[in-house]
Amino acid sequence: MADGAPRDPEQDRRLERRLERTEQRIAELEAQVEGLQDALYRQARRGDETHEQLLRRTEPERIARELSDDARRRGL
Repeated sequence: MADGAPRDPEQDRRLERRLERTEQRIAELEAQVEGLQDALYRQARRGDETHEQLLRRTEPERIARELSDDARRRGL
């Protein structure tokens, strides 16, 4: 303390416990954030793959080719 008064050992112990709990909670929150980031990344990758598949399936040339193949199979 600034005035040279003795420190209260009980208060120091309480502050130390509080600091330890806070550090533990921060570590838990960091782990949760990392997990969320990983999940978000995986979801974004799946979305990108789905989008690419849809783009390929809806290319005009591919649609025309598949319609033509289907018509031939059906004898139209």
